[in-house]
Amino acid sequence: MNDPAWPAVPEGSCALPGELAADIAILGAGIHGAALARELSLRGTPCALVDRGAVGGGTSQWSSQLLHGGIRYLLTGDIRQMREGLAERAAWYRIAPHRCRWEAFWMPHRTWPEGMAHRLGIGLYDHWGSERPGWPKELHLGGVPAPEFRADPRSTHGPFRGATAYADLLTWDRDLTRDLAASSGALSLDFHEVEAFEDDAGALRAVRLRDRRDGSLRRLVAHHWVCALGPWTDGALATWFGDTRKRLRLSAGIHLWFDPMPGCERPWAIRLPGGRILFVIPRDGLLQVGTTEREVEDGWVPVVDAEREELFRALERHLPGLPWRQMPLRAEELGVRPLVAGSGRTTHLSREAVLEAHPRHPNLTLVLGGKLTTARALMARLATDLTGRPCPASRTEPLRVWDGHPREIR
Repeated sequence: MNDPAWPAVPEGSCALPGELAADIAILGAGIHGAALARELSLRGTPCALVDRGAVGGGTSQWSSQLLHGGIRYLLTGDIRQMREGLAERAAWYRIAPHRCRWEAFWMPHRTWPEGMAHRLGIGLYDHWGSERPGWPKELHLGGVPAPEFRADPRSTHGPFRGATAYADLLTWDRDLTRDLAASSGALSLDFHEVEAFEDDAGALRAVRLRDRRDGSLRRLVAHHWVCALGPWTDGALATWFGDTRKRLRLSAGIHLWFDPMPGCERPWAIRLPGGRILFVIPRDGLLQVGTTEREVEDGWVPVVDAEREELFRALERHLPGLPWRQMPLRAEELGVRPLVAGSGRTTHLSREAVLEAHPRHPNLTLVLGGKLTTARALMARLATDLTGRPCPASRTEPLRVWDGHPREIR
């Protein structure tokens, strides 16, 4: 594990005692681990949330920051996964309206037949996703009026002749993850490194943890364990148990952040060859762009020059009206998505998650794959399986704000 993937270790020490216990221990405080901690707390089950860094400090801060149904699933035919994501958008808005903002995304088209296909497909997408609590009345879906489209500088000198608007939800993923953790009663063990497990006839009984702040040791006892480490799962299992099976394939996507451009008011989602989507999104006083994809071996990887260049060329080819190489580049990041292992290119692998019981440790559950949008639903299912208690309130109970000062999207 590479330290750049996490915030710096803070100074100080942890006041918790050396011996700790919980019914369920969650390893990994990203979106899945934090969501599971909330689900277990809603069911009255004591749990512990362990991470070598801060809550939401790994890949949960490098996602596309969208709570969406997956417009590209219309192309792949994965309608079931798309409709699950559309339903979850509404749930997220209900429990975390302070971390969400509805937007009308524009998908531009090059030809009249492509525009008609967009209108049909996007019409189905918005029909199936018609549950949109808090939808702003000033946002309009469907065909974008020609004068409005031409007024956007991204349409200038480009190949596009018009656009269709569809609904999706923006969020701020790291703060959303922190809110989930704050909404749980979990025993928080951030900045704690797993050193060794104790087992009894194959069942895990306890783990020895080292506090990365001051080096002190703690022992955590639990009845059940959940590994929710995202892209670091395979490496952790190999280190802890000598389990070298590759359960995941890792796919990295680049995000670049530019100064805002006057007239670029709506987010754009551009279909690229191969079914990928190029996003150009005004948010937080900047202009975020991102796509490109390559298979990687680790949960944290740097942006490579060829990758950055590929994105610039895509922007110049599809949106030549903006001087991309002259615009100040304020930040860049690479988000790594854990995909359940399969054959072929990672672009063709599903974002669907798998819950797997470890073959040697029956009280260890592995969370494999998954995405931000469906994390709550997946962890609600896991919490129900672990406790035998469903909790419908999970879809409506508001999240507690982690620091008392909501960071709203601007």
